[in-house]
Amino acid sequence: MDHKKQQDIQARIDNLTPKKAPLSKPSRGSAAFNIAIEMVAGMIVGVIIGLFFDNLFDSKPVFLIICLILAMVAAFRSIWNKNIKKNGA
Repeated sequence: MDHKKQQDIQARIDNLTPKKAPLSKPSRGSAAFNIAIEMVAGMIVGVIIGLFFDNLFDSKPVFLIICLILAMVAAFRSIWNKNIKKNGA
């Protein structure tokens, strides 16, 4: 195959492959919404797990409080790793 034919084939391949758009940073509103969703989801999971263990062991507020604290810590850690640590602050 000659050089001209190879260039023609490469040009066809380049035209067929989809062009990837550059990744844009999420807007401030979007980032704040994602943080709020993570916090609320963590709290809901913490409440559900805490209530489950409280009913299982018949110790009403103990596991609810423990699971809420663990859920808050996990949510803050997740937010820290995704947003603050990634951006180099």
